[in-house]
Order: sequence, then C-alpha cells, then structure tokens
Amino acid sequence: MASDIVFLKDEKLRQLATVIRGHEVENVKNLYFKSVGQQAKYLRICNSNQESVENILNVCGDLVSKYKDDTVRVPIAALILSYGEVCLNNALQIFTNYTLRRTYLDKITTQVDNLMKDLNDLNTSNPTDVATLTNQIQHYEEAVTNFTKMSVNSRASQEFSRNLRKSGIEFQTLVKRYQASLGFDGPFEYLQDELKLQVYEEIIEASGRGKAIALPFKSKDISIKDAGVFLYNAANIAWDVYTSDHPIQTAMRDAVKQVASQGGAVLQEIVEAAITTGLVGIEATSLFVAGIGVVVGIVGSYILGEIAGVIFI
Repeated sequence: MASDIVFLKDEKLRQLATVIRGHEVENVKNLYFKSVGQQAKYLRICNSNQESVENILNVCGDLVSKYKDDTVRVPIAALILSYGEVCLNNALQIFTNYTLRRTYLDKITTQVDNLMKDLNDLNTSNPTDVATLTNQIQHYEEAVTNFTKMSVNSRASQEFSRNLRKSGIEFQTLVKRYQASLGFDGPFEYLQDELKLQVYEEIIEASGRGKAIALPFKSKDISIKDAGVFLYNAANIAWDVYTSDHPIQTAMRDAVKQVASQGGAVLQEIVEAAITTGLVGIEATSLFVAGIGVVVGIVGSYILGEIAGVIFI
C-alpha cells in the first residue's frame, strides 16, 4: 500500500543510503565471482550509489545557503532541495535493484543540475519567469510523489493485471497497442523520451493506478531534458502492472540460485538469452525473471538489472 512509503528528509536519507550500501556490499561479497576485478566493479556501484545520494543532498543544501539572503531565489532553492529529497526517497525505496538505481540516480543528478542552472540564470525582476520556474518544480515534485505512491499500489490495478495474464498478451504487444492508440509511429525504442512516457502513462491510467503527471504533455513545465526521471518511474510501474498477477515468486528464487552459483561472469549470457526469447508468453521461469531484472530482496539479486534495465526504457 502507498502508506508503506515514508518520505524521509536530508539526514534520514543519508542514514538510509548508508544502511542500503552496507546491505548491498554484503550481498556482493557473498556472491561468487571469477575474478577480484569483477567483484570490485559491483562494489564500486554500491559506493557510487551512496555517494550520489550524498552529493545531491549537498549541492541542494548549498544552493539554499547560497541564496539565503535572496528573497526571490531562496524559496525556489528550498523547492529544489525538497524535490531532490522526494526523488531520493523514490530511488532508495522503490528502485531496489542497485544497478537500475545507479542509472536512475544519474538522471536525478542531471535534472537537479538543470534546475539549479535555471535558478542561477533566473531573471528575478520578471514575475512571469519566477512563477514559471516555481510551478515547474512543484509539478515535478507532485509527479514523482505520485509515481512513488503508485509504485506500491499494485492492488489498484489487480483486475487489469489479471486480465492481461488471462489474455496471454506479451508486454511488447501491450506497449505497441497503446503506442498506436496515441498515433506514435515507428519502433517504440526510437521514440523520444517524452513520447515513451506518454505511452506508459496511458497503460498506467488504464490499469486503474491513476495519472502521475497532471499537466498536458505539451506544457512548458515538462521538457525532453527532464523526461528521464519520469520515464524511469513510468516504465517501472507499467512493468509492475504487467507482472503483478504473474506467479514469479518461485522463479525469482530459482534465478538467484542460478546466477549466484555460476558467478557474475555469466550474467550477460543469462540476460542475453532471456532477451532473445522475446519474453514470449507469460509463464514465469527463472530465465525469464533473470532477464527482466526484477529479482529483489534476496541475497545476490542486485546484480540482475545491469543489462536488463535498458530493455524497456
């Protein structure tokens, strides 16, 4: 349920990132790797995830301090800090796969940097410009807050997910169907991020989970450079809608045992084999689960998303 999400502030987020980093380091150490260098690669990701959380909070906090005497900019700087905190809650509590989280943190960093630049360049004597930037950040925070709550609300789309399972439709076919309904031509993977986001939003809304982004997509408050954070969330929820009624729990455990026993060196082979199958049908197998990178909460599971994370985004 959405109530399972607790939105933490600065210091608590730092503590959570530290705890998660320690947990993931232990998981990686318990995996068998064929070389020390290979293990070190995954350990570096653990460390960089925590460092990114610290850096985002630091730069946002520094921005507030920088403009503490600027009556126009300081409230906007505070909004950017608040938005950064919402994004980090989302990253740490929703994206439990640590390699997917690595990419997502990069997207958050880019977006925060863009907002900071917009604030630094803001013409504070123009009330329209001030209001536009303020509204933009507020809408961003509302969208990510909605995505976060929707991510843990599988019950809302239960009937829709059940019907998908019974129909036997493939995920790619589902996406193509909603893409066609929006009139977007060409392969999905070649669409602009903003268009991909609209397709996933249509699936999510049809499923019963609601609409995360209240603004029209042509609004100047949503731009291509900022679509990445939203797209990552929308893709994650759309996939959850598709899989939530599928019997994958046993397959999850089988996948972890398979990867952990053979070592990180076989990760690419396992994932590529899963991709090759095209995710045909809906029967849950360990290969299927490993390929989509949704295994979470089990020792060793965090490495599974490294390659699979690019399939649908």
